[in-house]
Amino acid sequence: MMRCVLPWLDSWAAKKPDAAAFEDEKTCLTWRQLHDTAKRIGTYLARQLPPRVPVALCMDKSPMTVAAMLGVLEAGCFYTIIDVQMPQQRVQLILDALHPALLLTDEGKAPIWADAAGKLPCVSAETAVSCDIDESLLAARQRDIIDTDLQYVLFTSGSTGHPKGVAIRHRSVLDFVEWAVPALRLDETARFGNQAPLYFDNSVLDIFCTLKSGAYVYFLPQKDFLFPARMMDELEQRQINTLFWVPSALMHPANLGVVKDGRPRGIKRVFFCGEVMPNRQLNIWRRSLPDADFVNMYGPTEITDVCSWYRVDRAFEDGEPLPIGFPCENTRITLVEGEICVSGTCLSAGYYNAPEKTAAAFVQHPDARGIPDRMYKTGDLGAYNERGELMFLGRKDSQIKKQGYRIELGEIECAIKACQAVTQGCCFYQAATQQIVCCYSGEDDEKALRGELRRRLPKYMLPDVYYHLPQFPQTMNGKIDRVRLRQELGL
Repeated sequence: MMRCVLPWLDSWAAKKPDAAAFEDEKTCLTWRQLHDTAKRIGTYLARQLPPRVPVALCMDKSPMTVAAMLGVLEAGCFYTIIDVQMPQQRVQLILDALHPALLLTDEGKAPIWADAAGKLPCVSAETAVSCDIDESLLAARQRDIIDTDLQYVLFTSGSTGHPKGVAIRHRSVLDFVEWAVPALRLDETARFGNQAPLYFDNSVLDIFCTLKSGAYVYFLPQKDFLFPARMMDELEQRQINTLFWVPSALMHPANLGVVKDGRPRGIKRVFFCGEVMPNRQLNIWRRSLPDADFVNMYGPTEITDVCSWYRVDRAFEDGEPLPIGFPCENTRITLVEGEICVSGTCLSAGYYNAPEKTAAAFVQHPDARGIPDRMYKTGDLGAYNERGELMFLGRKDSQIKKQGYRIELGEIECAIKACQAVTQGCCFYQAATQQIVCCYSGEDDEKALRGELRRRLPKYMLPDVYYHLPQFPQTMNGKIDRVRLRQELGL
């Protein structure tokens, strides 16, 4: 019986020890090296810590960080990835919520993190890797793991300004990966070009599907996403054939015209999640890569990674919305007054050290009889189309009423992004003035944009105010940073 992901690591280290597993610009770890490094870190941690305690990984995205993640699991503990570029105040909020037993840092960075750590032990990965492997100690820790133990806690934004720690169990990761590998047609020939930061739940697919299938991951340099032509060269030189990116990362090269004539060559799979993918830019990718497998996925961090998916199997007009499709295996989606609610093994254990927030978001399923049966309220609105496919309609809190009409801002955003001259777009509602605000990048021609939106939207849904932007601020995950945008515009 599988109780955690570590047997997959053992298997590939034995089957192809010298094959590359995880690589970046500076470092490559083979399966044997990954296995050995994880066990050394695991031994060090197991000698220092009891099982089932949190370890904070304050490390850049790298193969060594993946080894550290697995090393924490070898010790029978669970991990949290902390963004090294995060403001000190937010780091402190996370540490205060998590109460980690130890901070693990990149080589030479332990002194830098010592102030944030306070009295906590702060150790470099280099120190941990110098430890000799104790197989008997690690075997004892493995025997003690059960699949309801935590594997990791990822912190997401909280509406109160305090980040929420989403706690995920081993069994949820196993359940997701056992579905994803066959459904997404992944095997050991897959070569991922990773975009997602390791503190972002999209990375769960890249990392753990690779662990299951024996594939390969290359961590693409963040700076290359600013230069799409360079990125196309990088993908081809590294023989990348599988992408799982947020839509914004896919839209940028499409908008700049570098996705064409079969480029990027060699791509077999293009997966996307985390935002709405506009069909206008998706159609550019599909025309350039007609034989590739395109899959739209949906899911908040609270359900491990993905809870619904849609393999793009037919043509769509540029302005049409794209379905989010059907529930993943062993997952149930229920619409409760239009809100997408999810239940199944994928569900988070809750928000770490936050019982009130957990109770508000993880509630009893209304159809359950006689036993506790939790479901997660996503805060997203959905509906089924005439084909029985689930459609994402926007955030529950982005549904507004104007002049007596109920309006989904997501529908307006879809229309904005479908306009030919627009490369990126979003909208807000100013309740005080009862105005819909449109923000867009691309050609600075407000008159033309207004005219095209009049052909796509009813009069009551048309934006009242327009802002043209050279570019949109982005979060570290590659999505539009809406909070920062509103602040910059004074909205």
